Amino acid sequence: MTGATARHGPDGLPDRPPVPPQRQAPRDPLPELVARLRGAGLDVDAEHLLDALWLAARTGAPAPAPADPPAAGTERATPPEAAAQERPGPGTPRTGPALEPLPGRPVAPPGPASEPAAEARVPLHTRPPALADDGHAAGALPVGVPAAAVLASPLILQRALRPLQAYRTGAAPRRQVLDEGATAELTARAGGLVLPVFRPVNRREALLQLVLDASGSMRVWQRLFDELREVFGGLGAFRDLHVRYLHATDDGRAAVSRSPRRDGAPLHSTDRLVDATGRRVTLLVSDCAGPLWHSGAAHRTLHRLAGQGPVAVLQPLPQRLWPRTRLQVTFGDLRRGQGVSGAGLLKVVSEGPPPPPGARPVPVLPPTAAALGSWARLLSGTGPVRTPGAVGWVSAAQEPARPVRARRTLTPLQLVSRFRSTASPAAGRLAVCLAAAPLNLPVMQLVQRTMLPDSGPAELAEVLLSGLLVRADEPGTGEAEQWYDFVPGVRQALLGPLGRDEAMLVLKHCSEYIEQRFGKGGPNFPALAYAQLGRSTATGPLPATGRPARPGRAPGTETGEPGDENAPTVPQPFAEVAADVLERFMTVPLHHTGPSPAPDGADHPVLAAAATLTRRYEEEGMVQYLMDAVQLLRGAAENSQGPPRSALWARYAREVLRLWRVQGGRDLLTAAREAAERATAEDAGGRTGHRDILAATLHATAEDRRRRGDRHEALDLLRRADREYAVACAAPGLGPDQALRLTLARVRALETQWRLGGDSSLLQAAVGMLEAFTDIWPDQHRRPATLALAHGRTLLRLAGSGPPGDQARAHARQAARALRTVVEAEAAGTGAGALDPAEREAALLDLADALLRAGPEYHQEAADRVGTALGATPRPSARRRSALLTRAGRVHTARYEESGDPAELVRAAARFEEAAPGIPRDAPAHAALLAEWGEALLRRALLGDGTREERLERLVAAVRVLRGCRAETPRGDRAFARRLVLLGRGLMARHRLTGDRVDLREGEHLLGLAAQEAAGPLESARCLLEVGQARFEAAQTLGRPARLDEAADAFRAAADAARRAHEEADSERAAAESATLGAQAEHWRGMTYEAAGRPRAAREAYGAAHRAWGLLPPGTRPTVEPTPRQTAQRLAELA
Repeated sequence: MTGATARHGPDGLPDRPPVPPQRQAPRDPLPELVARLRGAGLDVDAEHLLDALWLAARTGAPAPAPADPPAAGTERATPPEAAAQERPGPGTPRTGPALEPLPGRPVAPPGPASEPAAEARVPLHTRPPALADDGHAAGALPVGVPAAAVLASPLILQRALRPLQAYRTGAAPRRQVLDEGATAELTARAGGLVLPVFRPVNRREALLQLVLDASGSMRVWQRLFDELREVFGGLGAFRDLHVRYLHATDDGRAAVSRSPRRDGAPLHSTDRLVDATGRRVTLLVSDCAGPLWHSGAAHRTLHRLAGQGPVAVLQPLPQRLWPRTRLQVTFGDLRRGQGVSGAGLLKVVSEGPPPPPGARPVPVLPPTAAALGSWARLLSGTGPVRTPGAVGWVSAAQEPARPVRARRTLTPLQLVSRFRSTASPAAGRLAVCLAAAPLNLPVMQLVQRTMLPDSGPAELAEVLLSGLLVRADEPGTGEAEQWYDFVPGVRQALLGPLGRDEAMLVLKHCSEYIEQRFGKGGPNFPALAYAQLGRSTATGPLPATGRPARPGRAPGTETGEPGDENAPTVPQPFAEVAADVLERFMTVPLHHTGPSPAPDGADHPVLAAAATLTRRYEEEGMVQYLMDAVQLLRGAAENSQGPPRSALWARYAREVLRLWRVQGGRDLLTAAREAAERATAEDAGGRTGHRDILAATLHATAEDRRRRGDRHEALDLLRRADREYAVACAAPGLGPDQALRLTLARVRALETQWRLGGDSSLLQAAVGMLEAFTDIWPDQHRRPATLALAHGRTLLRLAGSGPPGDQARAHARQAARALRTVVEAEAAGTGAGALDPAEREAALLDLADALLRAGPEYHQEAADRVGTALGATPRPSARRRSALLTRAGRVHTARYEESGDPAELVRAAARFEEAAPGIPRDAPAHAALLAEWGEALLRRALLGDGTREERLERLVAAVRVLRGCRAETPRGDRAFARRLVLLGRGLMARHRLTGDRVDLREGEHLLGLAAQEAAGPLESARCLLEVGQARFEAAQTLGRPARLDEAADAFRAAADAARRAHEEADSERAAAESATLGAQAEHWRGMTYEAAGRPRAAREAYGAAHRAWGLLPPGTRPTVEPTPRQTAQRLAELA
């Protein structure tokens, strides 16, 4: 091409000769490769072909044979270690002894250091126990790697446990509700005298005790226990879930605590596990091989618990190993006892030997969906009469076990042979795969999940208890860092059937698993990334931070040769991830050696003078100082030359942005953005130190565009700000405090973007970023309060971003845990980086909101914390007192929804009334408070109890408050339609009581206006249903049959909107509500046609309602009339 410049290498010569123009395009080699493979008799599919190509790119071509091979018996002129030292790596030349590259990985050819790789890859290594004290190595970035799940299919397991939702305890119910049908029938028989009939409510009366045997052999099952807690916590079958840990005291007795560590929490007697009411279901997770089982204390504890309620043991070991445990297990048919409390009175039909006298049966369950599902059906009584299963017999007089005699020592080959002869096929394959990986428990679980996805805890237990492994209890190894070593010689015996290609596939599949889950939230485990982000050296040798690897070493080998036990180790990587993945989620390396280099121009005299002026502004509050600093910086930046110019423009942009926050004005914001862009463009060194101010100005500009109504441009600016924040966070040499500031700023930008676009995945990304940042914070015992506060608030927003349900409650519980940590640490004065009083108050309010969203079992804690805060400060500010009173009112509202007690609504309204004077009337929060206050008054008035005067007084108060709310709510507000519906509903109720037609017309008008302002099809269906009911009532009140046609049209439009909402439903709750609204709208349309004397049209409408009822999810029942039963009755009468 004319004018094209040739590409030159370091010596100034072209890298390759020019390509002749007549040269043809190269032929695609893939079809030829597939043809040759099939010609050789190999039937390859796409997945195998991709694996082969991936391996070929990393194994490279074989080394060429030497021209003059040495004679037999002579030594090689250059040993492998020396050859490795002579090979230059990419980038800066190394000094000192080089390290052998990974097996199968080619050494990068020499080339210019600035030439980027096609795809930068960063190797991930386990953190050796020797580094546990300081947590990092030189040149290594601590990262939190997504941990693999222990349970293969937790959703299938949770689905199998759903029958527990029908479980009922034998205890007397705590709540009763009005039985409307029985009350109506008894009242009719009594000649009109109202005789209420109440029926007990048994749902969610049971409690689950999840207990983990905290013996040494059970530490490997902590992750399994945590996953079981998540499964049962999201099941919705229990009123509460208690997590306890069973410990052995010094004298051999059993004790319980809230911590897996014996010294982590106070020990209590096992009496705390006993519940004489029979409401508790106990599930003990244990391998039945710890000290408590050898002493008999575990048997005696289970015997006592089995006499009070249902008890089961979840055994993670494979069934073939159960006879070697200390719990005698028999197999037979289990039968539930008679009556409601029959779940705790199991009967066993077995052909084995009779149990000891006085022994009680306890089901023993493997962690599989089939076994847990059978147990759930047995407890709830929804399964067959007899259920086959395993039972352990526990006695109150269990004797201690006899000491076990020492076994003879076996050779490595004998150990492997014995294991392969008794292990399952999956366990055998898992042991071979683990021989090619570091023996750190999280990595072992990761290898199992990626290489054997259908296997479960039993297969890993077979390997751990096979005798092939021993615990590596080195000094500095933490409780969560569980390291193992193969018995000497075992690894080589296992690696016999594993070729180099298969070992590389372990690396490949682990890498793919981690990349897909990076930043998605969930548990992480610590690892080290031996690369600098943006300049990965994944294709070169490992950094010289330990002992060189030797030729012939298996991948994953950590232990050294005899004689060098004290030398530090360099573990082989267990995965590789793309560098941009780390840059996206890990934000920045927190550890760096030596002081960070100062940016060019940092010591410029103008910068020092500007810093003095801004400091005086902060101390005295005079804006003139800030304006003087801005003028000084602008003049210096325009007249300066060289590197200081970019630093001056960056500081100028920062101060102009601060001045804009004080004075406002688009000109200042534009000047700040232009200066930040010039600072970034003129950064001659290519650093990313000025990207943070550019991101901040873009974020501020987006906020300004949002306030001016330009939503699309604001979203574009926020996306660009997020990219700039990502680059700024990945800048090398940032300290922890600066990295924290940038991460929190990026999270705020993502939250702003979520508010504009409504994409909840942005909040999930923010949560993943904060969790990853938390995992790599240098001092894990003193994390900044601002970090935990941001984590909790983001989770709280995520809980409110979707429809109410189990997932929202789970996010709220996580938010409550994070915020509770902040509040309690600040109250005790132990928080790292104390918050100011305003932030402490806001954290307490956020904690109360999270507790209210977390479920009924957290409402009491919310009430206690709000009440304590109200009484702690003698004279709180009006705004603080109003905020606390508002939360107190919400607590009473939540209690009413749980108990149905009208007094709770009265207390809620009183709290809202107390809170109203403390909020300015022109603030949006005042209108929101009036909406909550008016709704509480309206709900109390619609209960219909009391005299006519009392009901009218309640309705008048509700309408008065809701009128004020409507007057303060601007049109276009998201809550405008709902607040109109509340006011219209109150006016219609007052019309029914007084007969005032003015209320009827105004209520109908407001409901029609609400239908026009509805935001989506679901809200439109709600409003149109109310409109139809108002028109139906108007037709009957005014005696105008023509109004019935208008009512029928409204009901038809409501049914159509509900049908669209059902098609767009993204949750089971939304689907149930849309189906209910559609069916009720069709039923009301049928009633309208009946009132108009059109039975045929009414029958068609009732038929449509009957079909709409069929769209309800199983187990869902409407809470208000009309109901499916009423629709069926009308159809039967019209047939």
